[in-house]
Amino acid sequence: MPAHLAPAGSGERRLTVRVRIPSATAEAVRSALSQAPATLQAAVQDTQAGAELTLSCATGVADAASVGLLLAKVAARLAGTAGQGEDPAFRNLTERLASGPRADDPAGAERYRADRRDAARTDRLRLADAVPGTGEGPHVRHLDHVLPADVAAPLDRLADDAGCAPADVAQLALAVVLQRLGLAPESLGAVRTARDPMGRPDPAAAPAGVVPAGPAVDTSLDARSALALHRADGDPGAAPPGAPAQDPEDTSPELVLDRCGPPTLPRSWELLLWSYPVGDVMTLSLRRAGNRLSLHAESVTPTREDRFRVLLGMWAALLAELLTRPGTPLAELALLPRDQTERQAALLAPGPVGAGGAPAAPELVARFREHVASRPDAPACRQGTRTWTYRQLSRRAAAVAAGLAGLDGGAVVAVLADAEPDLLAALLAVSWRGATFLPLSPQEPAARLQDALVRSGAAMLLTGSSAPTVTAPTDCGVLTLDSVVDTAEELPAPPAGTPSAPAYLLRTSGSTGVPKLVAVGRASLDNYLSWAARDLLADGGTLPVISSPVFDASFKQTLGPLYAGGCVHLLTAHRLDLAAVRAELSYAAGPVTLNCVPSYFSALLADEEDAGDDPTMRLNRLLLGGEPLTADLLRRIWVRYPAVEVWNLYGPTETTATATAGPMSPAGDVHVGAPVAGAALAVVDGHGAVLPIGVLGEVVIAGPGLAVGYLGEQPGPSPFTTVELAGRVVRVYRTGDLGWIDGEGNLRVAGRRDAQIKLNGWRIDLQEIEQVTRRAPGVREAVVLLDDRIGEPCLRAFVTGAAEAADVQRVLRETLPRPMVPASVTVLHRFDSTATGKVDRTALLAHAGGGA
Repeated sequence: MPAHLAPAGSGERRLTVRVRIPSATAEAVRSALSQAPATLQAAVQDTQAGAELTLSCATGVADAASVGLLLAKVAARLAGTAGQGEDPAFRNLTERLASGPRADDPAGAERYRADRRDAARTDRLRLADAVPGTGEGPHVRHLDHVLPADVAAPLDRLADDAGCAPADVAQLALAVVLQRLGLAPESLGAVRTARDPMGRPDPAAAPAGVVPAGPAVDTSLDARSALALHRADGDPGAAPPGAPAQDPEDTSPELVLDRCGPPTLPRSWELLLWSYPVGDVMTLSLRRAGNRLSLHAESVTPTREDRFRVLLGMWAALLAELLTRPGTPLAELALLPRDQTERQAALLAPGPVGAGGAPAAPELVARFREHVASRPDAPACRQGTRTWTYRQLSRRAAAVAAGLAGLDGGAVVAVLADAEPDLLAALLAVSWRGATFLPLSPQEPAARLQDALVRSGAAMLLTGSSAPTVTAPTDCGVLTLDSVVDTAEELPAPPAGTPSAPAYLLRTSGSTGVPKLVAVGRASLDNYLSWAARDLLADGGTLPVISSPVFDASFKQTLGPLYAGGCVHLLTAHRLDLAAVRAELSYAAGPVTLNCVPSYFSALLADEEDAGDDPTMRLNRLLLGGEPLTADLLRRIWVRYPAVEVWNLYGPTETTATATAGPMSPAGDVHVGAPVAGAALAVVDGHGAVLPIGVLGEVVIAGPGLAVGYLGEQPGPSPFTTVELAGRVVRVYRTGDLGWIDGEGNLRVAGRRDAQIKLNGWRIDLQEIEQVTRRAPGVREAVVLLDDRIGEPCLRAFVTGAAEAADVQRVLRETLPRPMVPASVTVLHRFDSTATGKVDRTALLAHAGGGA
């Protein structure tokens, strides 16, 4: 164990926090602390700015998480709300705080610490979250990253110019790296030889301790300005008053990354002091031997070598940039090590399709006409016992195309049809005409269908056999597909001068209360269908149409087989009739490739598991995507189907359905695979800078699948932007998904930056549902949450005001598609809130009633 990590003398290892509580008196705080565990030492005094509370305890008694819970309870008592919605986890925690773990019970001590961590429920990012690593390399305790020889001179020069030590420049670089990864500024501390702030007179009896290394860095400043600001605030390495004091002989204190950082404070409280013993943390330092400089990482417990290398690589990269461009804002400095820059630039921008890169994919209608010419009597579509040949489907598409005569170039044609042959004919006819198709579903509410027609500016509405009656705008024509009479002519070559309008529009959930319309280009659709035909359909297997036509995944099921020269398999059962779907798949003529969202297959599987001795579905491959795939579902799949091939697919609508795909392994864990269909991806920080392999950030996607953009103006900055890397400027889509790329090139998705979720395959922005909920009579405020506590996840709505739950449900059902309608609406007098003033989502869910 390094010497600085061991207790000095025999002093007790203690944790200390001092906070200022505005508008509170010392007497009131003492009263609020009356039931605090005796193992915590507390001191409180009045000041002009409010009461100052200092808490101290041994590390075996509490940690940052449990102290934060205690402070929240004090805040609740001061506000007079103690006891309202009290968390049972807190009661259990305080009981354990009072007793503490026994020294002779290490297993009990570990359970005790786990209870504290679980009860804290903090969303603060930890180093292990931000740098998951690539999953490679042995476990080591320390690692050196030697800096180039030409770094020493500019480092000394900048330090001299700024009036600080070289270690302070290195500390600034590290602080910027951590902040840009999303870690709280307080996660970076400095090791000091400590004296106990609670009044212990003997500093020799105190262990080494850690204090905050400094305030948050303003990354809009350049290095010189940031160093000057810290110098103006005082020695950036100096401890605050009353904190552990630095050893005067220690000229380059080590920096420490704590796992949790300081406790979460109630709203308006101010942190004056946070000091804790050095323990299970990573220590980092700038080391010097003559002109040889190195960055050093060390940990008490062995850590994977790749995590050390990734972190030190970013630190070295930003430090080098900082020294080369000291006048550049810190937010614009690169985090990518030089040895990765060219490699990732090549991966992100492999070259545009058809312009020196891969050849452009043949057009959909051209491919279809080739199959009609070479195989006119081959089956193009099958539903139950009926089959339509390529010649018949071509003539049907030609008849529908005749009904679209006279449309202006680039017109939008809405297609309101479900899984039926006329849906295929309509999509082919619209593409042949050079128009843009907008798929609609008969299951959508009338208000949502009318909104789509109006906002898309649809010039024509094609309706299938199951379409409901919809009032179209006055300037939108209506053509009932059942009324179209087939011709003896097949689909001819497309008209000359066909406009280069987008291939289709699809709607995605938006925070403004209405869906966004995504426009996807023809080349993007052709590229996607070419990939599906080559990699998914080449074996000629059956791929049933399971997805709703409003999901872009449906295009590989409907247009994909036609592009490949295969047969589209339309189920006779409706997709929502699980028992009928399962039965039809059980009696399929051959093995089936099934493409659906995980939750849909989970429901199918549960129906089959409950069916006992009924025939099982004939599956040889599963293509799952559209929402997170869980390890539990994979386990259930392989128990039932040991030989089935399972692929996990990922890709937002804005990148043409699928950007990555990968096979799952029973011995592996869940990821979403590597780029497909010519896609390229990277992970960036909040400023759009590309991050190294193995670092968590926002996923960006480039390549031929990138959509044209959104139809109409969208509030806020566009997610379609550019990334510059190694002199190349690449257009990308910022997905809002958080993830990292592992050592094998697979993408691992780990949540969102915003309020969007995936539920039953739907990408849902909870703010859209909240906006619609607020339109209901009597609603003052609305919060919509995902309830995944038990069973299948569902949505719950909570409102305040004079609303009636039934009226709110009616408005939601009339406006939103069924998957976006909350399972319950709960009317409350007020929303529960945390000590920091945020809505307490866990407490709200406890009020929810009714099943999903």
